[in-house]
Amino acid sequence: MSLHLVTPSEPAQELAAEDELPPPGKGWRGHAADTCYILLKAGGFLATTYLMTLGLPLLFFLMISGGDVELFFAQLANFADRFLGADPDRQVGFVNELKFGLISLATLVACLRLPGFLCEVNEGLREERP
Repeated sequence: MSLHLVTPSEPAQELAAEDELPPPGKGWRGHAADTCYILLKAGGFLATTYLMTLGLPLLFFLMISGGDVELFFAQLANFADRFLGADPDRQVGFVNELKFGLISLATLVACLRLPGFLCEVNEGLREERP
């Protein structure tokens, strides 16, 4: 801020307008840095969303077995035996239903986490970097 003498003939508002400088604009490097930041955060968001999605069925089966690992693996072996013993058409149908269920679950988890992710990215972009 520069030093100005205020005289009665000069209004103070004109001097205040002269002191304000517009913020420097972002160059191409600033935009590239923001793009890389968003892409890295989005990649982490998607990775953790899919890991949560794959962990939810495991948690469900552990809850069904009451936390007993032996019972959990017995249920898993029964599930695998029934899958392998089914005819190919039923296997394909089950795999398609499983894909639909997991994609739906991943979408639900992503929708629930999206507002927090957007706030986090907004705060990260708002911070001033040296």
